[in-house]
Amino acid sequence: MGAPVTLLMAIHCHQPIGNFGFVFEEAYAKAYNPFLRALERHPRIRLALHYSGCLLDWLAAHRPTFLERVNALTRRGQAELLASGYYEPILPMIPETDRQGQIAQMRDLLRRRFGAPAEGLWLTERIWEPDLPGTLSRAGIRYTMLDTNQFAAARPWLPGGLQVQDEPFWDLFGSYATDYAGDSVRLFPASKRLRYWLPFQPVERTIEWLKRRRCEEPVAVTFADDGEKFGLWPKTYQWVYEEGWLDHFFTALEREGEWLQTATFRDYAAAHAPDGRVYLPGGSYEEMLEWSGGQFRNFFTKYPEANAMQQKMLRVSRSLTALRKSRRHSALRTRHSALEKARQELYAGQCNCAYWHGVFGGLYLSHLRRAVYGHLIAAEALVDRAAGGGAAVSALDADGDGQPEASLKTASMQVVVDPAEGGTITEWSLVRQRVNLLDTLTRRPERYHDKLNAKAQQAPPPTALVGGQAAAVSGGNVPASIHDLVGTKEDNLASRLLYDDHRRSAFHDYAFAQRPALQEVVRSTWGERRLWTGGRCDWERSPKAARAKDALTVLLTRPLAEGRVRKTIRLATGRPVLECRYEIERPSVPVIGLEFNLSVRDPRYLSQAGALEAASAFELREEGGLSLRLAIDPPATLYHVPVETVSESEEGLERTYQGLCLVCLWDLPANRGHDASWAARLTWTVS
Repeated sequence: MGAPVTLLMAIHCHQPIGNFGFVFEEAYAKAYNPFLRALERHPRIRLALHYSGCLLDWLAAHRPTFLERVNALTRRGQAELLASGYYEPILPMIPETDRQGQIAQMRDLLRRRFGAPAEGLWLTERIWEPDLPGTLSRAGIRYTMLDTNQFAAARPWLPGGLQVQDEPFWDLFGSYATDYAGDSVRLFPASKRLRYWLPFQPVERTIEWLKRRRCEEPVAVTFADDGEKFGLWPKTYQWVYEEGWLDHFFTALEREGEWLQTATFRDYAAAHAPDGRVYLPGGSYEEMLEWSGGQFRNFFTKYPEANAMQQKMLRVSRSLTALRKSRRHSALRTRHSALEKARQELYAGQCNCAYWHGVFGGLYLSHLRRAVYGHLIAAEALVDRAAGGGAAVSALDADGDGQPEASLKTASMQVVVDPAEGGTITEWSLVRQRVNLLDTLTRRPERYHDKLNAKAQQAPPPTALVGGQAAAVSGGNVPASIHDLVGTKEDNLASRLLYDDHRRSAFHDYAFAQRPALQEVVRSTWGERRLWTGGRCDWERSPKAARAKDALTVLLTRPLAEGRVRKTIRLATGRPVLECRYEIERPSVPVIGLEFNLSVRDPRYLSQAGALEAASAFELREEGGLSLRLAIDPPATLYHVPVETVSESEEGLERTYQGLCLVCLWDLPANRGHDASWAARLTWTVS
């Protein structure tokens, strides 16, 4: 008889900051609670559990007895709890100070609530970069799990007896030591095969494959994946619980105990040395690398909106760290309390889900982005007040491109202007409301849009394709993995595939030979009609800024073939008013257009585009109380167009509202003198 096979399992459960309460409730009812009940019915099954800090906070507030049951499992050694960053940040994306703070906060909570220090870590989205052993070791972490594909670069130097290749999977067993500048950590390679098979294959197939792993020496096989796949993913609740897949799986593991055992990572690491040493490049699981083009940071190139959030997060972190280190701060207890609040707001704003996009909605979910911005705006306001800063115009590199943008900041608002992008406004944050009014999203092609454009789809065969292999459905209704599902949440969704040629920010300026039609704006087909679409501007603070106590002003100019464009952006210091003035010297074009895109959900304008003639005012109201009033001088033709994207979610492709596009159009007078100029003023008032 061969030596034992040890199956190490890590189950990760998380709901992001800003997610709806009913989603937490459904995840608890369909996945978290029934999985724990199954585990309680099988006391010989040992594994690791991970609950993110934001999910633990919700459970403590809404399901405290659940945590008592988890505590009971840990006390009897059946479950080990894994740490992470508290608010589930992607660790390489945040500064080292925040990495240490987030992990320490999570470990402290686990120690206080469950009585044991966490030595293992769930690495968010398994995003690995080579310096992480230093971070983890300094934080008291001894081991973590990475997907097997991340070990492929070191394959020639890994033990041949612990590798198995049978298409389409390559498996690596055991555990491996790695280090960074002498700080070491242990890595467990998690099987993609098991990630695709559990729970989407019959139990017997998995047991038979594990049985073939018996050999001369003990071997450890690691499975690490989301807890939501056990009940919350489409059609899994019936299969996993009602038809009994999970109980069947646990029973089979117990039945094969003569050669197969389960263990926590802590117990296994204490009893077994690493099987070798390994050094890995940056990476993640295969699907993430596909979505990101091979490197997670590419999301910040593909999506400028994600980059804007990340850069704001980094600025707030730097400001907070600098202020916390200052001697002036350390002597003031009240300021210390404010900065601790700021630190928690910053950490919450580092929750990863809104910064990227894969099979789940992620960045495309506007409520997740709004939650992140809300925490970052609150953190920044607390830091600014603690630092004693007043209203000011400053230069900063807001998007990390090495070029300065202009920042206008008062106690109630912050506006960021990008001269390189035609003097457009890229951030307009309201402090009291904790909202970035320009938190919109551009409509752009995604790889899965090809599914909608396919002319025909064949009827599905009588098997469920799982991980590239056909799984027999006899004996139960085996669901497909979300990686294999193709579907839409409404009919005729392909007609909604529209793409933009510019980032949907604010104060874009255009010239036209004739006025574009409303449908051209709706379908974003008006690009070829534009005589100009902005251009790089020079900028300066207003010469009167030093004397003006009631407003902050930035002037931007751009030369034309004849004359020039001048933009003036004025932010009131005592009230929430933003004024945008647009002037053309010696205009030679028939029509001028100004475009603003706002992340405001006014029920009146969510679904239908419309036009107003000779509009001198326009008002937007959200159900939560936010109100915006626009005054237009001179009156303009105003188009209002809802901006919707088509994105992928775990239940299929769906349409999502991203913001409201407002375009003001003016016909310039035909008879103009050579030295004439034309101007328009748009005044936004927040209430």
